[in-house]
Amino acid sequence: MSPGCRNRGSRDDADFAIEGSPAEPSDRREGTAMTAERIGFIGLGRMGRPMAMRIHEAGFPLTVYDVAEAALEPFRARGIATAPSPREIADTSEIVFACIPSPEASHSVALGKDGIAEGKAVRVYVECSTIGPDHIAEIAEGLAPTGIAFLDAPISGGVPGAEQGTLSVVVAGPPAMLERVRPAMSAYAANIFHVSERPGPAQIAKLINNMLSTTGTVAAFEGMVFGAKAGLDVEALLDFINVSTGRNVATMQKIPANILTRTFGGNMKIGVKDLGLFVEQAEKHGIKPFIAPRVQEVFKAAIASGYDKETMRIIEFLEERAGGVVVKGKAEA
Repeated sequence: MSPGCRNRGSRDDADFAIEGSPAEPSDRREGTAMTAERIGFIGLGRMGRPMAMRIHEAGFPLTVYDVAEAALEPFRARGIATAPSPREIADTSEIVFACIPSPEASHSVALGKDGIAEGKAVRVYVECSTIGPDHIAEIAEGLAPTGIAFLDAPISGGVPGAEQGTLSVVVAGPPAMLERVRPAMSAYAANIFHVSERPGPAQIAKLINNMLSTTGTVAAFEGMVFGAKAGLDVEALLDFINVSTGRNVATMQKIPANILTRTFGGNMKIGVKDLGLFVEQAEKHGIKPFIAPRVQEVFKAAIASGYDKETMRIIEFLEERAGGVVVKGKAEA
């Protein structure tokens, strides 16, 4: 375990024993100096791009790939190597990270034609996406005969966290492989938690986190719409909530930054995917969830009303249902 780790569990416990390891700046400097392994990064979207950039800025030799040619241009402009396929990444990089938006794309990148499984150099493959434990199990099974170690390592913290290097990562897989990738991972993550020696349980942890986040966001939006409809100063209401027991990430970050300013953001498809995976996995474990399906209903109703792109525009759907009231800051009035 690298310097600066804090144990929060034991590997002698069940699969879900949690070991936390905040990555301190000293960890990053030492790791960068000690490793000469080339890093590959696949998926340069809203999250992947800043994550890959931080790995580059930390001094690691890096090669990147994305299906969208335009996504490669910022990297080429900085002299960062690009590849024409996942296979090319895996032929030149010992450690490969992937941050991909769908289970199908993750499966194709790992096991499809010209995928990671065909690579000659790759030794550790790190899946940063939220795709559910069943898809992770398929990838793990497909990679097993190749000798490529596999880490299930979904991320949390949003684009700001990726840009600032403060993401949280929950990891399932061989502990020795986590230590091998930790220096590069610490370039984008401030908190790394190990929950299992086999891939899969990290996905469960991430789906729980995402359900809580999404549920809290929808609840906060509904509360703010009610406050605006009742004639409250929404900024004063938010100030009160944020020093009281109702506060959450939505009231403290999303509403001030994205709703009061009417800039919105988020991806409805990802929200729908994650809620669906949560319900699916809960039912597989013999639990009939009550809250998550209600939140799914909100998403479905919003999409049916035309709010099908940005997650945070769900508040516009709720405003419309409330008779056209608008939750916005005084500067936007």
